[in-house]
Amino acid sequence: MLNQLFQRKPTKEEFNKLLKCYNINNIDDIHSITYLSIKVYNTISKLYNMLDILLEIYLPCKYKFLNNLNVKRTLTILRQVIRLFDLKLNKYKIGNQSFYRIERNDENRIKINNDVNIIF
Repeated sequence: MLNQLFQRKPTKEEFNKLLKCYNINNIDDIHSITYLSIKVYNTISKLYNMLDILLEIYLPCKYKFLNNLNVKRTLTILRQVIRLFDLKLNKYKIGNQSFYRIERNDENRIKINNDVNIIF
């Protein structure tokens, strides 16, 4: 057991196959994912085609979640899997439209504020 969601970390090939379901060919490129793009690229049906890999990766208690996919759940799957590769899915909103971008996770970096005074 890797964590509360996964039995194991996906291989690089499995990860790339998952990204292709969202029409992402290279993780280093800037991508915008929307509800419409998930429908246009048939992401739900592509994820069902790779269900055997998802069932190997996720814990058995998550199988019910995987067998009933919708647009929101496809985003949740992407968000959960990319966290294993130190990435995150950020949500941006412009007007009524929401879109998502995969970005590097900056949580592990230490941020230093130069305006701090330490007095003893």
